[in-house]
Amino acid sequence: MRLEDITVEVRDKNLVRKGIIRPEELDLELTDNFNNLGSWSLTLASEHPLCDTLRTPGSGVIVTGPDDVLLSGPMVKSEFSSTPTDPDGTVSFEGVSDTVCLADTLAFPQPSNPDGASQTEAHDVRSGKVETVMHAYVNANIGPTAPAARRKAGLIMGTDGARGPIINQSARFPVLGNLLTEIALLGKLGFRVVQRGANLVFETYAITDRTAFVRLDVRNGTLSGQKVGISPPGVTRAIVAGQGDLTERQFLQIDTPESIAAEADWGRRIEQFIDQRNTDDWKELQQAGDEALEDAGFTAINVQVVPMEDSQARFGKEWGLGDNLVVIVDDQELASTVTGYVIKADRDGFRLGALLGDPTGFDADAALNKRVTNTENRLSNLEANSGGGGSSSSDQIMQIMGVW
Repeated sequence: MRLEDITVEVRDKNLVRKGIIRPEELDLELTDNFNNLGSWSLTLASEHPLCDTLRTPGSGVIVTGPDDVLLSGPMVKSEFSSTPTDPDGTVSFEGVSDTVCLADTLAFPQPSNPDGASQTEAHDVRSGKVETVMHAYVNANIGPTAPAARRKAGLIMGTDGARGPIINQSARFPVLGNLLTEIALLGKLGFRVVQRGANLVFETYAITDRTAFVRLDVRNGTLSGQKVGISPPGVTRAIVAGQGDLTERQFLQIDTPESIAAEADWGRRIEQFIDQRNTDDWKELQQAGDEALEDAGFTAINVQVVPMEDSQARFGKEWGLGDNLVVIVDDQELASTVTGYVIKADRDGFRLGALLGDPTGFDADAALNKRVTNTENRLSNLEANSGGGGSSSSDQIMQIMGVW
C-alpha cells in the first residue's frame, strides 16, 4: 500500500461526502482494531476548504484503501493552533470509527421499548447461529427494526451468512459492543460498522486462516522490524456459576486442551470465577466458560511488526485485520491473529505497523486499552483497564517504525 493508494473524504453530519483531501495535503494517522474501536487523527491548514466542514459536530471522514474502505467515523475533537511563523495556523482533528455506535448503546432486555426505565422483560433471550444472533441484537437495538428513538441514523444491516455454531444468549443492559465481542469469539467472526455509499453498514465476516500461506519473517524480506512478547494464559479453568444459592447453586468447570497444555507449560493453574446468575440454561453457562477460554485460555503471543513495502505478503491483499497467520521468531513458527494496525500518511510518505495477538476489550474511550473481566457481572459490566503509565500499543508500533 502506498500514499497514493489512500483516499480521505470529508463527510457532513448527514453522511454526505463534501470533498477529498489530496495526498500531498495528508497528515493522517489511522488505527484500527479487530472487533473493537478504531481511531483517526488528521491535521489541516486552517484555510483548507474542508476545514470548516470537519469542525462541525457530527462530521467525519471516510478513508479508503486500494481495495476497500479501511475506516470511517465521526470527528470527536478539533483544536486550533498557530505560531508567529504560521499565524493562520492549523486545525488538528481526532475521531473514532463508526463502530463507536456499538459502544454508545446498551442491549436492552426489551429492545422494542425505547425507555430504559420501564423495561418489562428481564432479559432479551435469543437463539440461533452466532452470526444471526449478532445481527439480531444490533437490528433490534439500533438497526432498522429498532424503535425510532434509538435507531442509529443511516444504519443498515449487512449480509447475515448464518455462520458459527448455534448458541443461546441473553442480554440485560450490557454494552452492545461488548456483547458482540463475546459472541463473535464463539463463531470466529469479525464485525465492524463502516460507511458505504450514503449508509452506515453493520458488517460481519469470517476470520481467514492464512497460517499455511502467510509467514512473516525479517529474514525472508516480508518484515522490516518486529517485537515479540510471550506471556501466560489469562485463565486455564473457568468456574461458571448460574442460579441458586450456596450449595444449591449451579456450577460448571470448563477447560480446553489448549488451556490444559498452557497450564502444563507455565506450571500455573489459573482459575476464573464467572458469575452468570442471569440464567439457569446449562448451554448458556457452558457458552460463558467457552468464551472466557476462547479469549484467554492459551499462551498469549503478542507481536508488533512492520511489513516491508515491497513484500509479497502485502497487508490488505494477502492478509488483513482478523486473519490468522504465522510470524517466524528465532526459527520458531508462532501462530497469531492480526488484532490491530497503525497507518501513518504524511509528507514523509506512508508507514504501516501491525499488532498480532493481545486482543483488546471493547471500550468507548480508547481503542487500544487492555481488557479485564469483571467476574461479578461479566455480561452487564464489562470494563476496560486503561493500563496507565506505559506507552500504548500504537506508540510502540510507531516507535518500531522509527516515527517517534
